[in-house]
Amino acid sequence: MFLKIKNISKKFGGLTALENVSLAIDKGELVGLIGPNGSGKTTLLNCISGIYRVDEGSIHYKDELISNLKPHQIVQKGISRNFQVSRIFKKLSVLQNMLLTVYHMKRGSDPKTKALNLLEFVGILHLKDDLAGTLSGGQKKLLEFARMLMADPELFLLDEPFAGVHPLLKKELTDHVKDLNKEEKTFIIVSHDIPTTLGLCEKAIALDEGKIISVGSPEEIRNDPKVIEAYLGA
Repeated sequence: MFLKIKNISKKFGGLTALENVSLAIDKGELVGLIGPNGSGKTTLLNCISGIYRVDEGSIHYKDELISNLKPHQIVQKGISRNFQVSRIFKKLSVLQNMLLTVYHMKRGSDPKTKALNLLEFVGILHLKDDLAGTLSGGQKKLLEFARMLMADPELFLLDEPFAGVHPLLKKELTDHVKDLNKEEKTFIIVSHDIPTTLGLCEKAIALDEGKIISVGSPEEIRNDPKVIEAYLGA
């Protein structure tokens, strides 16, 4: 199993953010993770990426226990993530932002050449010398996505990648995800943009109040009474 999460729980004081969550994801799957605000979606990504330590349970990636590792160690295993609010260095250029990831690159690659190729891949090579802080919201998302690629990850954790993104840039981003998925790259996408997410993903998981309430195809998730109730109320 590529990614196996078994009975994990995470609490913050008296608040249970995740409760006994288990799921399994195969290599090359494109998975949408949906749920109302506060359902535990970002917390789950934070646990997978090592930002939070789980209180109970375990996370295995390619049969290796990773729930006891630090974030930089998990990146080196082949897992990269973005954040809801783009974490870029606003006073550095776009290219300089890319080159900050050299530590996580595999040996043998020329960092600058690779960075320029990836900026071209996501369509913002013409902005390489611009300060990152001057980019639009969608361009910042593309920069962050390109920066993730510098580490050659096999598993992408995308947190609200479509939020505040112009429709044209959103299409570019979804096209890049599709292209990489054809190369057997695995994605877990957290998003409140339900139409885009379910239209992109082949499998969906719905969370509510820290628990998984439904797993299935996009069509099954759309029509699941438990999912409808979680969003709209009883």
